[in-house]
Amino acid sequence: MHVSKLKWWFAAAVVVAAAFLLYRFLPAADGTSKTPAFPAQLDTHKSYAILATEQAAAEYGKGIAVAKQLHPKAWYKEFTPERIGDVEAWLFHTQPYYALIFITPSELDINLAWRWLRMSTRLDDDVFVDVRTGFITGRTPQAVLRLMQRIQGVAEGSLSMPAVCIDNLSVNTAAAKRAFQKVPGSYLIPVLAQGMEIYTISHGRRGFSQDRLSSMSGAGMLHLGGHGFPDRIVDTLNGPWINKLILNPCVIFNGACYTGVTGRWFDITTAALTERSVDRENAFSLAMLANQAVAYLAALHADHGIPVYQEMEYLAFEGCSLGDIIKHTHDSVILANQGQLPSLPLLAGGMANPFHTPAQIMLAGTASRVLFGDPSLVLLRPFTDRPFDITITPAENELLVTASLKNTHLKATYTDTFFSDLTQGKAPFNDRALISFALPDSSEAVTAVEVVGVSANGSRLSGSLKGYAVEQTRERLLLHVQIDLPASGYMTSAFRKAGSIVEIKVLLAAKAST
Repeated sequence: MHVSKLKWWFAAAVVVAAAFLLYRFLPAADGTSKTPAFPAQLDTHKSYAILATEQAAAEYGKGIAVAKQLHPKAWYKEFTPERIGDVEAWLFHTQPYYALIFITPSELDINLAWRWLRMSTRLDDDVFVDVRTGFITGRTPQAVLRLMQRIQGVAEGSLSMPAVCIDNLSVNTAAAKRAFQKVPGSYLIPVLAQGMEIYTISHGRRGFSQDRLSSMSGAGMLHLGGHGFPDRIVDTLNGPWINKLILNPCVIFNGACYTGVTGRWFDITTAALTERSVDRENAFSLAMLANQAVAYLAALHADHGIPVYQEMEYLAFEGCSLGDIIKHTHDSVILANQGQLPSLPLLAGGMANPFHTPAQIMLAGTASRVLFGDPSLVLLRPFTDRPFDITITPAENELLVTASLKNTHLKATYTDTFFSDLTQGKAPFNDRALISFALPDSSEAVTAVEVVGVSANGSRLSGSLKGYAVEQTRERLLLHVQIDLPASGYMTSAFRKAGSIVEIKVLLAAKAST
């Protein structure tokens, strides 16, 4: 997250944090947690593919063998990154719900990830992601094997992940240089408190020293925020320090720029793109994967911090697999971009940055997020309400749809992280209503979507259709619609009240006469 956009919030966070007692959570002396564990398991009911680059197949044989034990019915294929397009016909034929890709650190970069993302949307006629993907890599073959063994241990119940989340916000620019706070609760993801213990860490520019590393122990879920590079989060953690963390097996959500990079990356802070590389010993991502990570979600390019919170909230109300979470992130990019995948050109050192506007930069950054780990891993069951109650009233050649805001404990879910054209005052982003529902079986093709009205507490609000598209799943047709709304502050608007209404009209193709 680029903290410059949130300086005013950090000052408020200090006030909020002062209301709590400082609390340091430490694991039990025997290394086990005394708190309830996340009921993690693998989704073994859907089709699965295991892929490996030729180099990864030669180096990671033991890790691949564990994956095949976990998914004995999985299809298997080897490929070369230079000819990744050759995999597309195979995917179209097999149509896997999940894909696990073994790849070496030097082979994975943003170009390959974007090529895979484009390909993963082309397995049927709709615009959305069709195969939910996780990547497996590591500093060494032994690190890859240990990662797969942790996944196996969690899936089989021999390892547990404490039902505790630690939200490390990184630097609070309003705090004293050496200030450090760890407090119960969360300002930015309060909904998680409904399903687990949660603690928030914030600190000054020099407040996160090595003697603070134990503050992140005892969690089964970690969030990391701040301004990042491939080797560090500025003034918080770096690759070598991660080696010293004493963690429980955990799922890590990282919102800092570039912290998923495993080798080559492209620096956008220079006049033209500069190609750089991080070595394996200092790569933030590889350090996390070599520690106790069971899964790690992070970006291979300049990221945008709020989508990581959207991922965590989506997990809370859907209780879905990690693969469904990363698909939701990429699908959200498509929906915000008028229902189509943005242009994601191959990057090269020396070329002009192809992304110019803030929206283009943030859309590409969110499209750079990847999952390291098994995409079929389901961390927990849903423990909070979905955002909206939706009613559908069929009429001749149209559907009248009413979405009533239900869950006011969600925050990032109601934020459009890409656009600010409707904002009021100093609000950095629009609000949004992201509405998804199954079309009735008898529905004809959707030809248009119109916003009928938006209201809160009986007052009319303006609303702008940002994008819509129909998704063909294996069972049904889903319509996804994004409507943007005026925001008055950071994650603040008149719309964010229980019972606020969005009404849309879905126009359908005329039924053929018989």
